[in-house]
Amino acid sequence: MNGFKVGCAPMLSVRHGAKAVEFYKAAFGAVEVFRLDAPDGAVVCRLSVQGAEFWVADESPEHENFSPESLGGSTTRMVLTVRDPHSAQATAIAAGAAEVRPVKEEYGWLLGRIRDPFGHHWEIGRELGAS
Repeated sequence: MNGFKVGCAPMLSVRHGAKAVEFYKAAFGAVEVFRLDAPDGAVVCRLSVQGAEFWVADESPEHENFSPESLGGSTTRMVLTVRDPHSAQATAIAAGAAEVRPVKEEYGWLLGRIRDPFGHHWEIGRELGAS
């Protein structure tokens, strides 16, 4: 495509977008790649965790973008692949996430699961044998 980089990155709808950005920075070591702050306090932010990008934005029901809090649960799970799932999950919990499943070996992975303070579920792990 003539040097154009095609990409696909999820956008998480949340309540309290600015707080969510700070959580992801503390929990996953995310860095801000792009950020737009609206006058009403709403945020749209592209974050990167060692090159893996995702977006965070305040929910906007008028555009049919709802947070897990509005839906009563999340419609998706994020999978974060890291070298040390135990440490990554512990850091996320220390930053305010709730453990859903501890890190353990299953399905050929070392894998755990957390729910972030905004209702999104994250599986944190790596394939067994991968380093």
